[in-house]
Amino acid sequence: MTENSKQAISSLQQLRQEAYDIFHDADRVIQLYTHNLDPRVLNNREIEKALINFVKKSRASKLQILIYDEELMRGIDHRLVSVAQKFTSTIQIKVVPRDYHENPFGFYVVDSRTMIYRSNVERYEAEKFKMPDFFIKDKTKLFETIWQASAPASFLRALHI
Repeated sequence: MTENSKQAISSLQQLRQEAYDIFHDADRVIQLYTHNLDPRVLNNREIEKALINFVKKSRASKLQILIYDEELMRGIDHRLVSVAQKFTSTIQIKVVPRDYHENPFGFYVVDSRTMIYRSNVERYEAEKFKMPDFFIKDKTKLFETIWQASAPASFLRALHI
C-alpha cells in the first residue's frame, strides 16, 4: 500500500489480517472504537499476541478502547478483556455516552497514521487508510472527543480477591 492510499477489505479473514498487521506495527497508541469489542475480529489469539507485544514494547504504549454497552459484555469470555485486566496501566476501556450511540461505524486507529474503518459494524467490509489522510485525522479527533466524555467500564476491571 502506498502513502496516501486506501485499500478495500472484503472478508472477515482479511479484516483480521489487516487488524493484526496494523497492531503489530504500532508504536505508541492504538484506539479502538467498537460497539462490543468485535468478537469475531478481535477475540483472536494472533491479535491478542500482537496487542500484548504492543503494550510491552514501551511504558508509553497506550491501548484505548471504546465500547457501547458494558452490560452486553457481562459474562462474555473475550481475550481483550483478559489482556486489559493484566495491563491496567496501559489498557483502558471506556463506555461511550448515549449521545454517540447512533454511530453505526467502527474503526481502529494506530498512531494517528493508519486506520481500518467499517461504515457498518455489522459487516466486515472495511477500508484501510494510511496517512496522510483527512479521514484519519477526523476519526482520531472524534475518538478523542468521545474518550473525554466517556466513563471507565467498571465491570471489566480485574477482581482482586
